[in-house]
Amino acid sequence: MTKHPYLLPGERDNTSAIVHTHGINRNPPIHSSQQALQHNFISIPRIYEPKERDFVIGIIIVRTPDLFLVDINGVESAVLPMTSFDQGRIPSRGAMNRLSVVYAHVVRADSWTQTELSCQSIDHSKRKNDFGLIEQGHIIRCSLGLCEKLQHSQLINQLTHTIKNLRIRITRNGFVWYMTDTINSMIAIKNVLYKHEYENNSGHLVNHYQLLMTKLQQQDDSLMQVKQHKSKVVKKEVEIKKIEQPKTSDAVTRLLHQVIKDVLNKIIDDIENNENR
Repeated sequence: MTKHPYLLPGERDNTSAIVHTHGINRNPPIHSSQQALQHNFISIPRIYEPKERDFVIGIIIVRTPDLFLVDINGVESAVLPMTSFDQGRIPSRGAMNRLSVVYAHVVRADSWTQTELSCQSIDHSKRKNDFGLIEQGHIIRCSLGLCEKLQHSQLINQLTHTIKNLRIRITRNGFVWYMTDTINSMIAIKNVLYKHEYENNSGHLVNHYQLLMTKLQQQDDSLMQVKQHKSKVVKKEVEIKKIEQPKTSDAVTRLLHQVIKDVLNKIIDDIENNENR
């Protein structure tokens, strides 16, 4: 049985030490540079470990009279009490129920209790916060490493200055929420964020966004031209049918007149023949 080239947690390496992390090369080279050492590890998505004051996006899986159970991409679901909304504004069952998406922050993450979330303002200010039910925008799921990278990256600031009316929220549990004015911008941002996983130059990513927007706009223009061409063809066919329709009706009318005329002539001939007899 051939062994996998990478060690898994619980296995022993060449020094008989037990491995506690994912993706360690089973037979690493003896003389390795820093860049070569990075290739000895593979990136495996980790399960989110909740920490207090983390911003998270979760999916409601159960609603009870007292609380919500929320899937936050962790080992177990988190608890969102009904009393954890500003000024006691409990969402209605129709608005916030199973499979609804909520934006919240972690208020308790003990190892001996279930993680607790809250949608109340952190600074207790009177201004409206973004915590609570998410009804608009777009959500993408990514690795925890990318979420951590976006927390300290200048890409978000550059995109905010480049894109008009861009709103974006980076969480710690592998979700990113954002909202823009156009569908093309939404598609381009998604591609740029995923590309940031292995591209660190923010300037190149902004240029990539603009290039994507240009390509998407060209596709929209070409599609619009095709639709306009098809609409013109359909209009011409309708006009041709309208023009041909009177000719057909005139021919039918003439035929009817001829038939009536022939019938009347025959009737008159029969009457004259009867009189002569």
